[in-house]
Amino acid sequence: MPKIGMRMVKTAIAVAICLAIYQLRGEQGVPVFSTIAALICMQPQVENSVTVAFNRIVGTLIGAAMGLLVLYLLQWIPEAYDWMSGLVISLAMIPTLYLTVVLKKTGAAAMAGVVLLSVTLAESMYGPVIDALNRSFETIVGIVVSLVVNVVHLPRQRREEFFFVTGFDGALYHEKNHMSPYSVFELNQMLNDGIKFTIATERTPASLMSELGDLHLKLPVIAMDGAVLYDLNEKRYLACNGLSKEMTQRICDLLRKKELHYFLNVVLQDVLLIYYHEFRNEEEQKLYERARSSPYRNYVYGDVPEEGIPVYFLLVVKKEDADAAQQEIQQLEGAEELLFLRDTSETPEGYCHLKIYHKNATKEYMVRRLLENVTGMGNRKVVAFGSNKNDVSLMQWADLSYATAEASADVKAAADYQLRGKGGDSIVRTILHLYEPLLWEKVPVRRRVERGESDQ
Repeated sequence: MPKIGMRMVKTAIAVAICLAIYQLRGEQGVPVFSTIAALICMQPQVENSVTVAFNRIVGTLIGAAMGLLVLYLLQWIPEAYDWMSGLVISLAMIPTLYLTVVLKKTGAAAMAGVVLLSVTLAESMYGPVIDALNRSFETIVGIVVSLVVNVVHLPRQRREEFFFVTGFDGALYHEKNHMSPYSVFELNQMLNDGIKFTIATERTPASLMSELGDLHLKLPVIAMDGAVLYDLNEKRYLACNGLSKEMTQRICDLLRKKELHYFLNVVLQDVLLIYYHEFRNEEEQKLYERARSSPYRNYVYGDVPEEGIPVYFLLVVKKEDADAAQQEIQQLEGAEELLFLRDTSETPEGYCHLKIYHKNATKEYMVRRLLENVTGMGNRKVVAFGSNKNDVSLMQWADLSYATAEASADVKAAADYQLRGKGGDSIVRTILHLYEPLLWEKVPVRRRVERGESDQ
């Protein structure tokens, strides 16, 4: 069963306040206008709320002015043609909405229309001008109340000593459901409050950006399994654990000799370029066709230039070819600097993705760099959330670690606790309880994985 969201609760509170104001004013006015305004204006996000509220006040004034103009015109319609009143009011909606476009206040269009209708269709009590002013005032009261309710937080005690890092696919994000509105809302609230939080993912920064949606991360993200540290706001690579030029050339020569195609990801002047050649199988072609249309990816057909940092190789091959290639590459001079990762989640039976990184391209290593060198937060306790085998080292190293309900067995074994609920919402609820628990609320009991303890 769907849960009652905070937006619903805040909307009910805003309506109650509007009705209370109506009572305190001696039941003067028409509270339906203030309550409708509060209902329309309540938003899931707090960002730019003052600007949004101002725009809606502008929309209210536009609607009131157009309403007065329409009432003036209606006086000239003979009673025999009273049916024309509805036509005039309907046509007046066009210039009303058009004015919000001209003034670049399109977010206020609905409010302008509502006020126009309230002025022209509601029964007159004190005359057109007074009624328009009263209904505008009531609407502005609703807008202001919704703004105040939206930005006010319940009393919380913040835990500033934590640094939170979570995996993305299979943890915060799921392919079918993506990130839930609840997760995005609560994370944005905490990010605005100053929580130290980031994502550690196997994706490239480009692929991650395409799925983040309305989540407004403040800190750099750890991408490509820990190979890079990327600032989403400045679109800049802050750190790269790349392969040496010599090792890159040795691997290229060996793979070409074996007639195996590879995608080589290279960071060049804060742009990730993906170099490729003639495809050797259909799965490589399919991956390329899926990914190349993204505005965040840059594919280049040809040889790698001298400049740039080679980050990792990606091969889409049969498992036996991956075994043979890895075995031969491990015999190369300097192969001790390499890290091999495999993934079969996006390939058909018999195929796999083989990735070749520098040995320091791990999420744990890059979290250390983020804490110590980039943000100056080395004294914080790391709380990690993970779901797949590439998260194991980070889970073992973190001060506190949580495996998702759908995590692999090795991740659960490495974690301190296992989350009960499925999906990213369980991660967000745990972060919320750890970071800013309500003064009267206890942090929920979690199940200890390695001890097999039951819930108390």
